[in-house]
Amino acid sequence: MLSVGRLKKTTKAMEMVARGKMKRAVSSALSTRPYASCALELLINLSRELSEEKLRESKLLSSPEGADKILIILIASDRGLCGGYNAMLLKGLKNYLDELRNGEEAEFLCIGRYAVKHAKRAGGTILKTMNISEDPQETESNNLADYLLARFGEGEYKEAVILYSNFISVFKQQVTARKLLPLSSVSLKDMISELGGEGEDSTERNDIRVEKISQSNYLFEPSEESIVDLIVPRLLKAQVYQSLLEAGASEQSARMVAMKSATDNADKMGKELLLNYNKARQAAITKEILEVAAGACG
Repeated sequence: MLSVGRLKKTTKAMEMVARGKMKRAVSSALSTRPYASCALELLINLSRELSEEKLRESKLLSSPEGADKILIILIASDRGLCGGYNAMLLKGLKNYLDELRNGEEAEFLCIGRYAVKHAKRAGGTILKTMNISEDPQETESNNLADYLLARFGEGEYKEAVILYSNFISVFKQQVTARKLLPLSSVSLKDMISELGGEGEDSTERNDIRVEKISQSNYLFEPSEESIVDLIVPRLLKAQVYQSLLEAGASEQSARMVAMKSATDNADKMGKELLLNYNKARQAAITKEILEVAAGACG
């Protein structure tokens, strides 16, 4: 019972720590969603009128000819004790790779120790591993996005995808494979629809309807293509940063729930052990009384 009591105190302390980190992570993730959505809407309106020829000229808006590799940014936990968080990501990665089996080769950029393990299990090539702090900074996401832009610009990859756990609520996270490059109106709308959540612990999901804005409302200097080429990298960095925040909020939520469950189980086990101890003690006392009574009668 003493060991169970000590374990309960430990898990309770870890639950409180995770709860504080979770609140900060969720607050950061939710506060940046409006900016990410507005940026996506703006790019859709700017790029919708681009001709097919102009789209092919942009390295970030079209797939290179002959490329058959997929670059996957995989975000997982660097530590354990977070319930089924990492197992959920591994399952989501396997499902995504099963859908890819058309000759594409997957190469990984891993964020977190468990991401490296998952990539090795999936049989992919690990290009680079990066460590991101529990409170992701914009400089960290910019370094990650710059590396992604540089590799994709080499023309070896058909597309670039970021796979992470999207925060829905404290008790619900969803593995999401978001296509980052090449950008298209379809992938941008998918990004918008993925932003938001449901439940009492998050903002409500909104079905954002992007209206086509007349090009006459915009004045492009020096040209529409150069504006799009300038905005796309910035948008990509914003989406990578948002994904890191969503993954952090999901991880801390999963860890807090796991530690709370462990605390409740330890409390339940302690009560059961105490009950069994009292029953055994009462049985021993009863036996001794019966032996004394039997000796006195004899």
